[in-house]
Amino acid sequence: MRRLVIDAAQYLADLVAATRRGWTNFFFRPADPTPLGLIRIAVGVLGFWSLFVLGLDLHAYLGHQGWADAERTYQGLQPFAWSFWFFVPESMLRVVWFVCLGIFGLLAAGLFSRTASILAWVVIVSTVRRVPMALFGFDQILSTLALYLAVSGASGQAVSLDRFFRRWRQSRTAAAMPARPGVAGRLVSPLEPGRPAATVSANLGLRLIQLHLAFIYGMAGLAKLQGPSWWTGTAIWGTMTAGEFVAINFTSLAAWPIVLNLMTHTSLALEIAYPVLVWFRRTRPLMIVGAIALHLGIAVVCPGLTEFGLAMIAANVAFMSGLWLRSLVAGRAEEQPAIRVLFDGACPRCRASMALVTAADPDRVVEPIDLTAVDVATIDPRLSREACLEAMHVVSQSGRITAGFDAVTAIGRRLPLFWIPAFLGSLPGIAALGRLGYNRIAATRPRDVPCTDDVCGLHPPASASSTAGGRARDLTRQR
Repeated sequence: MRRLVIDAAQYLADLVAATRRGWTNFFFRPADPTPLGLIRIAVGVLGFWSLFVLGLDLHAYLGHQGWADAERTYQGLQPFAWSFWFFVPESMLRVVWFVCLGIFGLLAAGLFSRTASILAWVVIVSTVRRVPMALFGFDQILSTLALYLAVSGASGQAVSLDRFFRRWRQSRTAAAMPARPGVAGRLVSPLEPGRPAATVSANLGLRLIQLHLAFIYGMAGLAKLQGPSWWTGTAIWGTMTAGEFVAINFTSLAAWPIVLNLMTHTSLALEIAYPVLVWFRRTRPLMIVGAIALHLGIAVVCPGLTEFGLAMIAANVAFMSGLWLRSLVAGRAEEQPAIRVLFDGACPRCRASMALVTAADPDRVVEPIDLTAVDVATIDPRLSREACLEAMHVVSQSGRITAGFDAVTAIGRRLPLFWIPAFLGSLPGIAALGRLGYNRIAATRPRDVPCTDDVCGLHPPASASSTAGGRARDLTRQR
């Protein structure tokens, strides 16, 4: 009897300890904030779009004499419910609307992320309660995601301007420091690496979204089991022929009942299995891909549910690996660095430019190399010191070499923050002007030390007229 009591007590102690460890590992183990940053962008963009649409007929939606009478709607609120739109004067409606759009813009950009996430949630909830007639699943999902972003306070830890500006300050500080003894070349990289550090707050936000998402799919699947059409396999057909909600004529599928049954039962099985299988590493990709396909299919059948589908797809990002998401842009470890950039470390302007580039590097995409501290032929035998000092050179992992303005656009195409400027800079006409501007700037750039034979063998340009084409003279030829 004593043995049974001792073993039972030991079992309970082990169970409590294991539960505590599991709870701690699940909620409080540091996680990559990259998925949370992408969800933040989606919430900001979708929130901006939703409020913008309401603004097309702003006074009808949010005005005191609009479709939802302000006084009656206010009286119909649940206890402790609130909305600031009830207190906005009619004359200030458009101004407040613009401010709210700005909040969503800040959230999407990741600027003042913590404050913006809280304010965005307030705007979403206030709008929903002011116009209950416009409430549907999209608003509920969006408000839920915004709430968890606000609670965690971690949405700006990755893929945000907040983090970019912080890293840019670090890289500019490094670039402005004098050369260090024993260090090859000038430093232009921030102290904080491109890959964001895993944090507990990021994990907490992701776990809250994951749990809520699993609950949504599970409850949706169990609720559908109560409908006879889901058992007979005709539920999808009813949706595809729902008249005003459907943009495409699907009546031809009536000749293929097996296909309709398969679609119905597959979607139902996915929703029931999702809350269980999504937690296992091997089956998680199947659940995520299935959920994305489900919501894209719903958007095709019922275009009015496109925003809802996009919000649900964004929520599924919470189950994706941050390392994998980042590798889609930065490449795998064996593909890094994607490009090596040779810059003039004795040029303050060049160092400042590279500080901007390294601050925007998502994860070891760019390797900056101070050409004044290395033999450029060791980087690539086709490079010459004279050519590299005339213009910045970029060497890709495949061996392609670009120089000057073309090198600038090549760098931009590798960094998400500069994708749009790089695309614009590659357009005909703009590219030609860019090359002219780059050559003039490169030819007149200042340097920390005189460019003598001992330094680079090139004479620094004395004036714009004497440096046409961006080429310098060799001092030895002048003697």
